[in-house]
Amino acid sequence: MKKKVNALAKKAAVAGLVTAIAISGGAGSAVANSTAIHPLEKIHPVKQCTKYPEKVMRVIRISLGADAKSTKVDAVIQDMPKAQVMDRYLSSFGKKLNGSEVRQAVEEIFEIDLNFISKKNYGSKLAIYPTSIMESLRLSFKEKPASTKQDARIMKLSKNEVMDRYIKQHHYRLTGTESRVLINQIFGVNLDGISTLEHSQLAISSKGQWILKSDTDLFILESSLDDVGVSVYATNYFEKVTGSSKLPESLISKLTNMGFTYNEKTKLLNYKNPTNESVPDAFKGQVLGIIVGTINAEYKK
Repeated sequence: MKKKVNALAKKAAVAGLVTAIAISGGAGSAVANSTAIHPLEKIHPVKQCTKYPEKVMRVIRISLGADAKSTKVDAVIQDMPKAQVMDRYLSSFGKKLNGSEVRQAVEEIFEIDLNFISKKNYGSKLAIYPTSIMESLRLSFKEKPASTKQDARIMKLSKNEVMDRYIKQHHYRLTGTESRVLINQIFGVNLDGISTLEHSQLAISSKGQWILKSDTDLFILESSLDDVGVSVYATNYFEKVTGSSKLPESLISKLTNMGFTYNEKTKLLNYKNPTNESVPDAFKGQVLGIIVGTINAEYKK
């Protein structure tokens, strides 16, 4: 099976076997089968020849000691974790970095539109943001860090406004790492996690757009717009290489033990957080670990 998967992966790269699979939602969109899961509202255009836009490539080339227009280090850039590329790119903006510039970098490097998420009010559904954010925003409203007078007002702000106020309160000096932590806390988008999963053969759809996808993905993890609901299902590529769209029993068993339910008819694993808040990071991490572990153990050499 593992050899068959790898052989077909090479064919897919030539024939474009699953060019449209990620766009259509794999083995039947979860939207059609579960009211907790949403349709993809934003599809990215066909990628450019280089991995990143040319203006990003020029900056990273220079940071690696190459000429801005030279392609000598492009293979190195291709293999760099996206979080590292983001750090190098952000350093070119100067000592001070505002929220708009960070969001721009995220879209150019990760192809994730945080402005879109904020506008639609997608992402984390929380009763309150983490303490560090709440204290900073309270100060931005001229209140003491421990005061709760402005908390209702803070929670009604758009995610972009929360991000911008926090960054301003910290004098526009957040590092790339700090920016990614902030984005995860506000938007529920874990860029560091996404960076490590880039070649995992797991597609991720969240907040109305693709967060991660490739032509040879085996499974799709799709979350509801508010991250309260999560579904896992197989891609058409998985069905092509295995002859079945049913998820492996090992994956079904492990995820049902975590509270997922499996629908035999739709072949979907579904989960909804009983607290009606966004699924916690720790839970997401466990789910991702199980899925990636299954891929590595059963479908790779």
